[in-house]
Amino acid sequence: MIRTGLGNFMKIGWRRGGLAAIVAVLAIAPAATAQHFDVLLYDDGTGHVRAGGVDVDFLAPQPGLRVLEGEALGDSTAGTPTFAGEDPGFFSFSDAQAGLLPPPFDNVAPNAAVTLNFLTEPTLGRSLSYWDDGLGMWTAVPNSESITLTVGAVNFGSVDGTSEVRDIALGSTSAVGALDDHPDYVLGAATPGAYLLFGRAEVAGMTGPSNPFWLVMGTLDECEETDTCTPGQEAFNEGIEEQIEAAIDYTQANLVPEPGAFVLLGSGLAGLRALRRRSRRS
Repeated sequence: MIRTGLGNFMKIGWRRGGLAAIVAVLAIAPAATAQHFDVLLYDDGTGHVRAGGVDVDFLAPQPGLRVLEGEALGDSTAGTPTFAGEDPGFFSFSDAQAGLLPPPFDNVAPNAAVTLNFLTEPTLGRSLSYWDDGLGMWTAVPNSESITLTVGAVNFGSVDGTSEVRDIALGSTSAVGALDDHPDYVLGAATPGAYLLFGRAEVAGMTGPSNPFWLVMGTLDECEETDTCTPGQEAFNEGIEEQIEAAIDYTQANLVPEPGAFVLLGSGLAGLRALRRRSRRS
């Protein structure tokens, strides 16, 4: 019931209620409701590919969301933990789901190859950055960390602060336009914390590349996946999640150009994710 109700509200909210109404419903949404955000690829109505966000569980689009959270999971109790993850993925609606996007936006074309590019973030001048919680800002990675991007068995290379990774062949949209693919983000043995990736996407047959998006990747204990965390693992994850939220806020305020109503809505959803986590752990 909650899923259907919020999904339906999101479909009509853009047309009738506007931003204030949507933020209001988010403020009263149950904190225990899980959310799963992917990068949403869509058509801006003129054949240009755009990147936003989507709550996949609710099929609720956030076209203006530019900063998304990712997770690199590992065993925080290991002597030297290694971290890897596959979220966020990349998603597009199918033809059967027409109307979920607010007009004039539209779904992307069917049978179209999707490629990803992870690039140097223009403000920071790095392709990979590390969140310094003491300074409250993004800094250079502390110990030559890198994130390797793989799809299946194919290794496309690593971002390490100086190197970019281009032309990552993610996959193709289906015959009805749908896409739900996840690259693997392999951080390996690394300093726990939050890392920043900056990327753009391309869809064959559409004008591109997309607008940029920022991925804040946090190193979390894998126990979160099975809800079997010990108190020590809970404390580890809570500390990382606080860094993730601070990093998202900083990125939206300082790196995303001219944040507008769509991005403000994205900020509200990020806050709801934090509230959901705190509620679950308490």
